[in-house]
Amino acid sequence: MAPPSTPSRRALLAGVGAGIATGLAGCSGSETSTSEYPPDEDSLVTDYTAAIARSSTDRPPITHRPTEADGDGDNDDASSTPNPVSNSVLESEDDASELVFAEHATNVDAARRLVAETAYDSESVFVYQRPIGECYELEVNYVTRDADGDPSVQLCRVIRDAEVDCERNARDHVAVAVRLPFPADEYSGFSIGSGGSCDPIPEESRNGSESA
Repeated sequence: MAPPSTPSRRALLAGVGAGIATGLAGCSGSETSTSEYPPDEDSLVTDYTAAIARSSTDRPPITHRPTEADGDGDNDDASSTPNPVSNSVLESEDDASELVFAEHATNVDAARRLVAETAYDSESVFVYQRPIGECYELEVNYVTRDADGDPSVQLCRVIRDAEVDCERNARDHVAVAVRLPFPADEYSGFSIGSGGSCDPIPEESRNGSESA
């Protein structure tokens, strides 16, 4: 990590603090869900679970297990040239077993546990990974499901706590694992959205959700 740049961080916080305070009201965690949704509206999925891991090195938090062509396929560690996961849906325990979790990553145990404890006959896991500025973090804003049953995960970027030392121009890797309360064979596609703030959940999606 490069030496912290306190003045630039304070300037960054001052410039966006008011917007973040408003936007965070739209961020949500794990609640309750429904599998029914109206024909022309997205339905809000609330019974999901998310875990976010972060790496400050060149190695991402989650990579694919090396194949025999890459070297020793029995090695539990990520290869010297890792093949990072970008956008992936885990449909089964076999899919989950193909992932390697970097031990140095922050909160990686929670991501590993979420993947391992998923009941893939009735649930699935969406994994998304990307670089992110060192002074920011990624959160799950909300999850919806369209009329065809395809899920959409909406993410948002927020400023990290002021106590965190960071360099404005430095970048980390962040991995998001979201357990969805329905199996992968119930949908044929998925989408991911990412905004600069945690926007309020669209009213039409709120109206489409029901209590379990």
